[in-house]
Amino acid sequence: MAHSTEHHSATQQHKLDELISEAYAATGILPTIDDCRRLNEQLRAAIKELADEVRRRRDQMPARSRDWYRCDRLLADTGPLLAEDMGAGLLSAAMHVAELGRHCQMLRDCIREAR
Repeated sequence: MAHSTEHHSATQQHKLDELISEAYAATGILPTIDDCRRLNEQLRAAIKELADEVRRRRDQMPARSRDWYRCDRLLADTGPLLAEDMGAGLLSAAMHVAELGRHCQMLRDCIREAR
């Protein structure tokens, strides 16, 4: 049973790796607006899931510790980022999904380092 869970987690991590890479690439070669919409939707879902995990880990840390503050600051930045939209143009949309990708990576790094 654990093997199945580990495989599912590894598959999810691989998909997240691909999603983040695609978001980072968005400002190099502009994707289509449809690709930006897809990335926006998928990255927002990933960020919400990762933020929940960061919140759980933060709540288990000693309050006001260095790691606690790092998680807390990251969570505080999540809300305003998710409140923003892509904008009306392709460049603004590409820059927005790239920022979502960066934030997704920072949340994931926080989770890895809090283990």
